[in-house]
Amino acid sequence: MMVKRVVGEFIGTFTIVFAPVALSATSAMPNGAAGLYAAAVVSGLAVLAMIYALGPISAAHFNPAVTIGFASAKKFPWKDAPAYILAQIAGAALAAATVALMFGGGHGVHIPATDDALRNILMEVVLTFFLMFVIMAVATDKRVHSAVPAIAIGLTVVFCVLIGGPVTGGSMNPARSLGPALFGGSAALSHIWLYLIAPPLGAVIAARTYEAIRIDEAT
Repeated sequence: MMVKRVVGEFIGTFTIVFAPVALSATSAMPNGAAGLYAAAVVSGLAVLAMIYALGPISAAHFNPAVTIGFASAKKFPWKDAPAYILAQIAGAALAAATVALMFGGGHGVHIPATDDALRNILMEVVLTFFLMFVIMAVATDKRVHSAVPAIAIGLTVVFCVLIGGPVTGGSMNPARSLGPALFGGSAALSHIWLYLIAPPLGAVIAARTYEAIRIDEAT
């Protein structure tokens, strides 16, 4: 059972990383605001589709920050977290490698617009807070219809990428940033610390906050 769940996380993460990174590498990727909208929509749709496809198998984390957030709120066993995170990183790395094989490296990397570390950290923390808060709300409450989580989470990804794209890229996902950075040169790797630290922090804060204000289903 665990093997199937890990494979699900690998496939799901591969997909949600491949989609925006491949988009950035093709001639279909427009410049400026149109490119930002395209990246946001493609990212959200990829997440939405994979939640529908793989949610029943792995619970559709596809993101180390989400796995850590769930574990911190006791909604996922810590003992299973390393396997999930390794699968997510492997899926992201293979997705980026596949795009690099087709189009060369350097596509879809996350590099902050400026070196304002505080602004960059806060942006990723806040965006990941939004994402994880919505995930906690729609994925852990049995009163929510099963069709809702994929749509709600996918739309959250869209608006977060639109907000954070011009600042940090709107990552919210360490695997999403790490995969392309491995093929993106020194500039991408020099900023990877931001995406390894800030999203998990935002996810933990969101998960614990939601648990603190949760109203029991029987109330």
